[in-house]
Amino acid sequence: MTAPFHLEPRKMLRWVLQGVALAGVATVGVFFFTVRPETWIQLRAFNPLWLPVLVVMVCIAWACNGGRVWLFCRALGYPLAYRTALQASLSQEFGVAATPAGIGGAVIRLALLKRAGVPVAQGGSMLASDAAIDVLYFTLLTPFAVWVMFHDAVFARVLEQMDSRVLLPGLAAAGAGVATLLVLLRSAWFHRLIERLAGATHLGRSKRLPARHRFLRRAAARTLRRMREALALLWGRRKSALVLNFLLASVQWTCRYSLLPLILLAVHSPVNPVPLFLAQGLLFMLSMLVVVPGGGGAVEVVAALILPAFVPLPLVGVVVLLWRMLTFNLYVLGGGTAFFLAVRQQGLGREPAAGREEY
Repeated sequence: MTAPFHLEPRKMLRWVLQGVALAGVATVGVFFFTVRPETWIQLRAFNPLWLPVLVVMVCIAWACNGGRVWLFCRALGYPLAYRTALQASLSQEFGVAATPAGIGGAVIRLALLKRAGVPVAQGGSMLASDAAIDVLYFTLLTPFAVWVMFHDAVFARVLEQMDSRVLLPGLAAAGAGVATLLVLLRSAWFHRLIERLAGATHLGRSKRLPARHRFLRRAAARTLRRMREALALLWGRRKSALVLNFLLASVQWTCRYSLLPLILLAVHSPVNPVPLFLAQGLLFMLSMLVVVPGGGGAVEVVAALILPAFVPLPLVGVVVLLWRMLTFNLYVLGGGTAFFLAVRQQGLGREPAAGREEY
């Protein structure tokens, strides 16, 4: 199956403006409903020197992500300049923030790497390998995080407020649901059933839903296969590249997920950062599930429901405002600058990159 790399900057600009507008409305709403007279008194203790520290954390995460792209390209025999790798990674961040469910991030990165001389197949393998290393980092972190959370006073207080008669069956049902879904996704009859149901209506046939399902299934299988091939190749040829990529991924995600704990520290509400790592992970997953750029304000609303367990209510709106400025607006600004410079320099929005190519 093939797909063209034809980027539409004007459409992406409309999407990102929509996402920023919805996020702004949600943030203003959260701020309006949580602001209190004591909010302004507590804000006087905020040290403005924390702002450059937080921005530097974001820049370190960007630099690490660009370093990962540069490292894998070099390991696979493509002498890419670090500036080009950084531009591709920043543009990918913009694509994730600016497109519904983040679908444009991978396409932008593959298109930029292809213009730099990296074949789409190799770019896709590197993208899949990056995802595998990210999964490895969070898998190794999860047992430690769970242990710390259950020994954390704030998290224990949150658990005490929950009804165990609802919590335990809910967790069991969620686990059983995930296990059942994994089994079904591996069965051929389940996919045939989905195709029959998708083609049973006129709308499904007109939208070619069965064909879309087959394409996504083959694309997922191809991505997993190329992930294994790329990791095996790098493990056999350049083990050091995998180790360094994992270290860079650890620094990247630690910097990104440390923003919220540092914001709470800046407003004099220090808490254990590990529960906030989990909370931010869930919120970022939510932003990917909502088919609106940036989560359509859902991230801000859910964050406002979670944060009162960690910070006084009068500061919730301020914390949400600072956090989303650093994790969404700044990514849109920095990544958007890199993306539109790439469009201007390389003409990505004017014509498809060499027509169609396998990936």
